Amino acid sequence: MKRFLTWRDDWYLGIEGIDSQHLRLVELVNQIAGLLEADNPDAVGGATPMQLIQQLQVETRLHFRSEEAFMRECGYPDYVSHHREHAMLQAELKELIRDIEEGKRKFDIDTLTSLKHWLINHVIDSDLDIARHLHKHKLAPAEDQL
Repeated sequence: MKRFLTWRDDWYLGIEGIDSQHLRLVELVNQIAGLLEADNPDAVGGATPMQLIQQLQVETRLHFRSEEAFMRECGYPDYVSHHREHAMLQAELKELIRDIEEGKRKFDIDTLTSLKHWLINHVIDSDLDIARHLHKHKLAPAEDQL
């Protein structure tokens, strides 16, 4: 089966801790896609798509906290706007989950495609700006902060 979201090498930031967290989020999106595409999604691997999207929410929140700590550590000048973007993304994900739980939105591959674009756009736009700042100023990440 073709992967729903394939990580591209040009998405790496060169910040080991953040890159590994991004890869984990991509893997969760792919696991959700696999369950949604299965004939009986509730029976695959013991997890439901809803459980995995809730796990995605938890891991996204932890990732954002880690990324924000890193931005503060390296003196990233656009920290405030990036933090606001994180808050907005978390609110959107929370609303999406609530809408699915309340039956206002169907949890299907189209919904997951929206999440995929949400993740990709954040990584290749906002997060790459962090890496550019880091490399421009030759700042070394404190891996224990990630």
